[in-house]
Amino acid sequence: MAISGRIPWRRAAHPAAFSSSLVVVLLLAYLALSRALDPSHPGSGQIALEPAAPPAVEFDRFSARQERGANGERLNVSLRLRSTLPGSGVGFVFVVARNDHVTPRVWAIWPPQAYGQAITAGGHFHGSAPTSGEAIELSERWERLNAVIPHDPGQSPFDTVILYVVSPQGAVLLSRPFGI
Repeated sequence: MAISGRIPWRRAAHPAAFSSSLVVVLLLAYLALSRALDPSHPGSGQIALEPAAPPAVEFDRFSARQERGANGERLNVSLRLRSTLPGSGVGFVFVVARNDHVTPRVWAIWPPQAYGQAITAGGHFHGSAPTSGEAIELSERWERLNAVIPHDPGQSPFDTVILYVVSPQGAVLLSRPFGI
């Protein structure tokens, strides 16, 4: 039996049909996946998260400036705080100034205190003695806070200020870093 030089139509159409079907399936999968991941689409696979509760303490008008004077160098930090909760209560404020980009690391805390009370010898806040901070009345009214942190002459300047507001029980109500 002689084999002709022609390929039967069905044999030639099989690979083309398979390739076309594969392209269509991949295109449909891409469209379905992009629609499922689209957050603006109401039926998307996204889980609706409840809005986060507002922080218990708000801040406003933060400023920090490094100064030199006859008494040496210092960092002046100023801001306003208020409670977002109804009523009033006492909170304790700690301001930690840091520079972790130099060796050895430079840090200081306000109000000044011995290591181990609210801050470790490495300069990290742990809040085991919350009442060693600056007491502040937290209410719906803004309260001004001014902190002066001494800075040794010749040391690298602070580049970050971290504000901590804690409850008398030691719960952190606000923790916020600020670049300076």
